[in-house]
Amino acid sequence: MKSYQRYWTASITILLAMTLSGCGLAYPAEYLPAGSPTPSRCFMATGHTVGGNFWRYFEAMGGVQSLGYPITEPFMQEGRQVQYFEYARLEDHPDNPGRPVVKLSLLGERLGRRQPPLSPARVPPASDRNSRYFPQAGHALSGDFLTYFEEYGGLNRFGFPIAEPLVRGGKLVQDFQRARLVWNLDRPPGNRVTLEPSGRFYFEAQGLDLALMAPVPCPPGSQVVQPHASN
Repeated sequence: MKSYQRYWTASITILLAMTLSGCGLAYPAEYLPAGSPTPSRCFMATGHTVGGNFWRYFEAMGGVQSLGYPITEPFMQEGRQVQYFEYARLEDHPDNPGRPVVKLSLLGERLGRRQPPLSPARVPPASDRNSRYFPQAGHALSGDFLTYFEEYGGLNRFGFPIAEPLVRGGKLVQDFQRARLVWNLDRPPGNRVTLEPSGRFYFEAQGLDLALMAPVPCPPGSQVVQPHASN
């Protein structure tokens, strides 16, 4: 038992180190060259703007469908610039070794949602085409959660699963390093999985100033995006 616990602790330490260093788990976004035009979009749905390298990463990761609408402007937190979205938080990493990148915060980890790994007896066999086991994290995906994970960004968007499906608030959920997926019985088959607004939850959990979420005027030259319009 002790050896199993040591193995689990060591595995988690290695996994977190890989994730935080961006070793293949963060979608890279090169910085705009100095003096280049700075693209930006102002979303009237929330009254906030996404611009520059945050915009380039936001667009590359699937825009509103993947990250939700911006709920703050960029601001300094933990020594770096961040911006909150409904389903995520983006971080600016100009100090990243090799090349600067924008990354997705590990909100699932930050919210303390990691659960112990599966015991060897519960690991699905490799021959099971309806499940996918991640030995790096000790958890598996199956069914609608696996389908959604594979269709909407995989490891780049969600990171590794850090728990098995659990019932929370009367709904089945599964947690990942960067997000929580929710299974909804009241939605039609094929469309039952949605994203929890983890960006909002984490913002509120920190007790941040709600004034940061107040709408602000669109900056001059920014492209205005009306609610429900394509980004």
